[in-house]
Amino acid sequence: MHKALCATPLALTIFSLPIAAFADEAEVVVTATRQPTRAKELIADVTVVGREQIEQSGAATLSELLSRQPGIEFSRAGGRGAPENVFIRGTNAGHTLVLVDGLRVGSVTLGQTALEQIPLSQIERIEVVRGPSSALYGPDAIGGVIQIFTRRGAAAPPVSLSAGYGTHNTYETVLSITGNADRLFYNFNLGASGSKGINTVSNTSSSAFNPDNDGFRNRNGSAHIAYRFDTHHEAGLDYFRSAGESKYDSAWPSALSDWRSHKTVSGASAYLRNRFLPSWTSTLRLGNGTDASRTTPSLTAGLEDDSFKTRQRQISWQNDVNLPIGQALLALERVRQDVDSTSAFTANQRTINSALLGWSGRIENHRVQANVRRDRNSQFGDKTTSMLGYGYQFSDVLRGSLSYANAFKAPTFNDLYFPNTPFVGVGNPNLRPESARNREAALHYEDNRQQASLIYFRNDVDNLIQWEETFPGSWFYTPRNVGTARIDGWTMAYRRNVGNWDVHANYNRQNPRDMGTDKLLVSRARQFGTIGASTGRDGWRAGAEIKLSGARYDDPANTRRLGGYALFNLFGEHRIAKDWSAFGRVDNLFDRHYALVRSSTTEYAVLGRTLFVGIRFEPK
Repeated sequence: MHKALCATPLALTIFSLPIAAFADEAEVVVTATRQPTRAKELIADVTVVGREQIEQSGAATLSELLSRQPGIEFSRAGGRGAPENVFIRGTNAGHTLVLVDGLRVGSVTLGQTALEQIPLSQIERIEVVRGPSSALYGPDAIGGVIQIFTRRGAAAPPVSLSAGYGTHNTYETVLSITGNADRLFYNFNLGASGSKGINTVSNTSSSAFNPDNDGFRNRNGSAHIAYRFDTHHEAGLDYFRSAGESKYDSAWPSALSDWRSHKTVSGASAYLRNRFLPSWTSTLRLGNGTDASRTTPSLTAGLEDDSFKTRQRQISWQNDVNLPIGQALLALERVRQDVDSTSAFTANQRTINSALLGWSGRIENHRVQANVRRDRNSQFGDKTTSMLGYGYQFSDVLRGSLSYANAFKAPTFNDLYFPNTPFVGVGNPNLRPESARNREAALHYEDNRQQASLIYFRNDVDNLIQWEETFPGSWFYTPRNVGTARIDGWTMAYRRNVGNWDVHANYNRQNPRDMGTDKLLVSRARQFGTIGASTGRDGWRAGAEIKLSGARYDDPANTRRLGGYALFNLFGEHRIAKDWSAFGRVDNLFDRHYALVRSSTTEYAVLGRTLFVGIRFEPK
């Protein structure tokens, strides 16, 4: 175990911090119930990260920011622009459902979202729900849900601009325009970023080693337009697009080949929200989420590139009804998923029709949330999921909760239909969905001085899908349902203000284990956490953060150990004029060497010490 992550000292550190003022008791969360609900009324385990926190965090990418929140780990095969994964409570990367402005975005061939293509500059707010949420959102939400709200700028200046530059010729620029004309409200954002990068493969013994820099570049934009007919009726449009290109190293056909990955993540939707009666609000939303990737050169002889494009056409009609006690939720949804690829899939389309019911309410000190959902998938039939949660307010500052939920993940198009390809593999159309059962108990303490939470969870995941080599040395893989994983553990989180200081910490201890082999799941640590503090006065704000992780393994047999690590980061901001401020961050201040991803022959490099500085224009 890494010396920096001894459980007892870290836990003592978290719960021995000085006391002071904290907390916005009126904070409202949508994702945990699909209805606006005060955070203090929730049963689910939720984290909210707002725009101000994003800017003050000093994080460079979305996954880095998420990994500093309770219960979330992160991996990346190289520098910025390389594929990123997050693991919520020890579940697989594909067990997290990602929504952007209420839309599903992601690849239905890979079964996950390209988080590295969603820049922080386009995000207004992030809501993270830890724990299975299929009873609200359907397939994929075995580990939890990450919902990203793009920038709205309701209270923002009409024009804002930021630009920065750092180590490895890294740059980022963002322009935001916000305004309104009578009942019309609008917000437009444009951004660009890039870097010369680092050499992705660090060991010269690897057949993929190429002593070049593997950089990236990205162009992104978002828009929100809303028209309010009156206080009860509104129509709007949301749009988001991020397109990037990154270089990487591969052994085939030669390590000197110029490998490039082009990825685009986008979403567009229109909505109509109407309050027809004092007790009834209807929301109709139509949208399309797209994930496109293109890799050059191609792995297939005779082709210039390999391309995969996912389209998810979505329509939902949600009805929120106020009852004498609590609020009811009734919704219908339809998702059509299409795949367009240079690979000849035997099936390239499926539909999912869904109906869900819910109720949440409070009776004196008792809180209850109940949800049930039925999904009809054209590939494998019907699936019913449910959630039942109970909470009790012991006092004004102490509340507890218990919950049970089940969830599932549909096999991906690669899992089911990947074409028979020599030295790669073939899909298996007989696969069953992965399913999960989660039990959870929580205690929350909240007063005007501090917040603390202690959460126990156990998630049993059945019918895990794993690609396996048909026989050693064949280089031909096929997927099958292999067994069960059990993930149980504890999460502790704490936050408070100390005069001008804001102090936060979380500690996570878990046992993410394959029950068939009694081995730890790949890339997941038994314990990890974050400790941070920031302060500000007289136009200055500065902070520091320590991110810690225990050891992990990069193979199912647990023979290749990745050591634990501790990273120290600094960030700061100074208002240099009325509308101008300068900011900067230093990541991995002590230039620690560590590893996030490795294979049997290849070691993937990580960024060492990096510096990034910039300037921001925000009229007051």
